[in-house]
Amino acid sequence: MIDACELPDFDAPRLAMAIEALPSEAVDTLPFGAIRLGDDGKVEYYSAAERHLSGSGDHDRLGLDFFSQIAPCMDNADFRGRVERARASGKLDLEFSHVGDFEDRDRELTVRIQSASTGGYWIFMRRD
Repeated sequence: MIDACELPDFDAPRLAMAIEALPSEAVDTLPFGAIRLGDDGKVEYYSAAERHLSGSGDHDRLGLDFFSQIAPCMDNADFRGRVERARASGKLDLEFSHVGDFEDRDRELTVRIQSASTGGYWIFMRRD
């Protein structure tokens, strides 16, 4: 079992690497959400913390296209476009604010997006 003080902070410089070193049970207990997408945009991991914090429920999300089937509100130039431009430039390490959530559409989120070690990328969301 991992002690809470051993869990990475949302502001850790290499957050994706730190998350990948943890068992999924530990990632599920983080105080922020963690979602891993493959290069094709399909969900490979969706943390229990993200399900709970977003109010999105316990529906299975693995294998679903994140932007069209889970979060179409993020399928726009401001969110997805920013991610795609960063991926195309080869520098996927973003942090930005986004307004909207399943439970509270006016809630402000801090979003961090970093490359995954084996392709694809991680989306981390902290509710402010």
